Amino acid sequence: MLSVLIPVKDWNPFGLADALADQLARCGHPFEILISDDSPLSESSPLAKLAADRAGITYFCRDNPLGRSANRNFLAKHARYPYLLFIDGDAGVANEDFIRNYLNNLVPNAVLCGGTLYDPQRPENPDHLLRWKYGIEREQCEAGKRMLKPWKSFSTFNFLIPAEIFHMIRFEESIQGYGHEDTLFGIHLHQSGISIIHLDNGLIHLGLEPACHYLDKIRESGENLHRLYTCKLLPEQYIGDINLLLTWKRLKTFGITGLLSVWFTVRRKSIERRLCGPHPSILLLDLYKLGAISHFG
Repeated sequence: MLSVLIPVKDWNPFGLADALADQLARCGHPFEILISDDSPLSESSPLAKLAADRAGITYFCRDNPLGRSANRNFLAKHARYPYLLFIDGDAGVANEDFIRNYLNNLVPNAVLCGGTLYDPQRPENPDHLLRWKYGIEREQCEAGKRMLKPWKSFSTFNFLIPAEIFHMIRFEESIQGYGHEDTLFGIHLHQSGISIIHLDNGLIHLGLEPACHYLDKIRESGENLHRLYTCKLLPEQYIGDINLLLTWKRLKTFGITGLLSVWFTVRRKSIERRLCGPHPSILLLDLYKLGAISHFG
């Protein structure tokens, strides 16, 4: 009945997989758990040996990474059940009824999004503070609020989709690196008339990367968003709901993005020091994102 698909990179997903397998077994429905490791040289990883001892879990590894979008498409291609539950490998189970909550809310021809949670305790490692603070303030959100604009709140972190719908939409594999494959997927679902239903059935995001690595991802994400726009992969009617892109477009109209690009180039290192410090500002992070996307055009 249910294929649980776990894309992973540079993370041990077996604590998650074991917890999910226990819940799935209690529900009594046929299931499989497929893990696809997109880490470089994952074939030689000791994780491959861990998978061999676990019934119901299949572990795929490779020498050449596929990328975020292609890795998810790869998992869906190998799934055999009619419902696909995508969960990022660095998630943690928050409650013992996680699987049952999804099964109790299955709706034909609809996508279910469970949400993302963060540990309410400030991380002990100060290097993780920026990522944690952004998650708490911007990503952790109740289902009722996410339902105001369901496609806009779509996230790949934790969602269930009928296989038939997934194979009609799929992830855009031309999107390389980090960022906005979920934005485009949510738009395509909405364009296709597919209902997106948000639930309070979150998983905890455990994989808090160091602030400097997160800022690398922010710049990569800005480049992806700029390319999606300039290549006309984003339908015009949806741009107004992508806050960063809408602000950048307005500033570009007034010829300000060039100044922003110069500002970003000159001030980038000092801004990064503040964002990586003990009191990171999410408002400053927003300005950093705006400077990053302006840097690309």
